[in-house]
Amino acid sequence: MVNKYTIRRFELALVPTVAAAYVAQSLLYDAARFEDKINAAREEGVSVQKILQDLIPYDHTWNHNMPVIVAATIFLIAWYLFHFLFFPKLQERKLTAALLTVLTIDMGLILSGTFILLNTINVDVRSNAMGQIIGLNDVTHFRLKFVLSDSVAILSLLCLYEILSQLYYKLYEKLEIDPNGRALNYIIVFLISALALAVMVSQRLIPNLMLSVGIRQLLAIIPFGITVYCLQEHYIQKMYPAFHNPSRPTDFYLPFLTHFLILGAGTALITAIMLRFFYISLPTQIIIITGLYAFSLAISYYRKDQQQVKAQLTTQVSNKSAELTSLRAQINPHFLFNALNSLYATALIEKGEKTADGIQKLGDMMRFMLHENNHDRIPLSSEIEYLHNYIALQRMRLDQTQNIEIRVNIQEAEREIYIAPMLLNPFIENAFKHGISFQNPSWIYITLTMDTTRIYFKVHNSIHKTPIHDPEEGRSGIGLENVQKRLHLIYPDKHTLEIQKSERDYFIALTLNW
Repeated sequence: MVNKYTIRRFELALVPTVAAAYVAQSLLYDAARFEDKINAAREEGVSVQKILQDLIPYDHTWNHNMPVIVAATIFLIAWYLFHFLFFPKLQERKLTAALLTVLTIDMGLILSGTFILLNTINVDVRSNAMGQIIGLNDVTHFRLKFVLSDSVAILSLLCLYEILSQLYYKLYEKLEIDPNGRALNYIIVFLISALALAVMVSQRLIPNLMLSVGIRQLLAIIPFGITVYCLQEHYIQKMYPAFHNPSRPTDFYLPFLTHFLILGAGTALITAIMLRFFYISLPTQIIIITGLYAFSLAISYYRKDQQQVKAQLTTQVSNKSAELTSLRAQINPHFLFNALNSLYATALIEKGEKTADGIQKLGDMMRFMLHENNHDRIPLSSEIEYLHNYIALQRMRLDQTQNIEIRVNIQEAEREIYIAPMLLNPFIENAFKHGISFQNPSWIYITLTMDTTRIYFKVHNSIHKTPIHDPEEGRSGIGLENVQKRLHLIYPDKHTLEIQKSERDYFIALTLNW
């Protein structure tokens, strides 16, 4: 498969060939018009001698053909500089003095080529006051204001070619990576469209289309939009930082000067294009300049405000995410210590199946902590299984002969419901830590139910000033504080948490909208 450099060499041969064909076709068309003017004069009765006399100062080859050929050659040189020298370096972001020199030379070539093209001399009929053709004379369409507008048109064509060629390069690169992908279809459509455009140009449909009324307004609107985009983009990228953090005087004046150079260039461009087709008074030009700057400034302030809002939201999300990660990291070791302490107490009492069963349940719980707990949402069934394992482990360390009552009513989920992990267990953990005493009657009631839109979770337990011995007693508990913060972060408007506490009991009721 050929590479991009082969395509560029092909371009180097194709574009001059197409340009030469177009120039030849245009010269033939103009030669036919020249003959039509002569025939029109002869049909009106103008003598051959009069026609020859009128044509003495006119040489069609030097006055018309040569300027067109020279202008076309200059435009080809400008295309070569723009396409092969300027734009590739611009893509590499190497805006050096040499590159600016190339751009300056390129713009000079376009201006000079346009100047020469507009100075071509054509032959037209000469009529009297009655509208009768009385001879021929040579005319030119040169206007100084047309040099700028037509130069902009040529530059726009170069930019359009560059955009289309870069698009083709990208499609071709994708085709090399994936030969069976959609890039091949895009390339086929692209080539068919390019062929249709070439046919329209060869038949002189494009120049005629450009002169239609609707296209004239469009040609005036497009540079307005481009100028507004450049102004507001420069304000955001250069002027705004220079206003707020100027380290040197040039850091302020250079962006300020560049900004108004863009404004002046855009205004001249719009005015030149509009004057090419319409008459614009001075007050109208002033209104255009004012509107141009005001519109770009309004967009700049709006974009800057949106960027600041986005930055604030991004910072908030980042902070909340970091806080949530930290809270989760705190929960894991806290529970691990409690579970290991429970197994330690059981191992001291007996050895055998009960201990093995406890270790198995702990393994299931640790598997949950390693896999499920790292997800933003998990099935409620997984959370319920975790609760059952935890409660079973806690029962193992309790002496069933003591006056301890534990009631568990957990409704199994009938369908997949997803919640954030480790929201429910800290409340149960708190109940077992502070609600069990071997010296006094103790009780824990756990209820979990759900309907079509909500989950209802309640934990009611006794409180004892001296709970059962816990090796972590004296250390600050962080489970409940963490889960409350997580609820505010994950379910800011979709939960209610009620906590009632007295000297004898502790009650929580959590409702989650899922």
